[in-house]
Amino acid sequence: MRIYRFRVLIEDKSEAFRDIEIRNEQSFLDLHKAIKKAFGFKGEEMASFYVSDDGWGRGTEIPLADLGFGEDGGPVPALMHEVLISDHMRSTKQRYIYVYDFLLNWNFMVELVHAAEPVKGKRYPQVVLSQGEAPGEMSRMDPLLLPGNDTDDEGENMREEAEEIYDADEDMGHGADEGEEHDEFGHGEDDGLSGHEQLPEEY
Repeated sequence: MRIYRFRVLIEDKSEAFRDIEIRNEQSFLDLHKAIKKAFGFKGEEMASFYVSDDGWGRGTEIPLADLGFGEDGGPVPALMHEVLISDHMRSTKQRYIYVYDFLLNWNFMVELVHAAEPVKGKRYPQVVLSQGEAPGEMSRMDPLLLPGNDTDDEGENMREEAEEIYDADEDMGHGADEGEEHDEFGHGEDDGLSGHEQLPEEY
């Protein structure tokens, strides 16, 4: 049995990352859950891993759920719970891309940084290093779409300014002609991988 340490960096201005250790016979579903927990994401959105290369290109997909089709109309790929970490270890610098929530599009770069024997008594996966404050899971959501936010301050200010301009026009004699109806604003009615260092037998 081997333990792999992956550095997981979120693509965000925070540049937060977590080092996660996981056993080689654990699945990508275990890694998926570990990444979510490490970054404080608690939703149940769709997610996928992609086997990657030195240029962070996307290769084989490992999705969370069966959508009934593969990318580009291909066959349905093996799912996270069916694929072991060791199934896609081909390099001492093996890389994956992890995408969580295809609406908000959270992307994580996952890179192997170390391999070792497991420590007796330790449970895996586990976070062994944490750097930076992770962004909130919903921080990319449009504030107008969040519960309790029917409008924003900027929109309210714009309405108030428009009303003030209309009132000023009325005072200056630019209002509606008598008998003409106007509204409040004065208007009428995102495998083929290469370039990795080959994985030694001890991996």
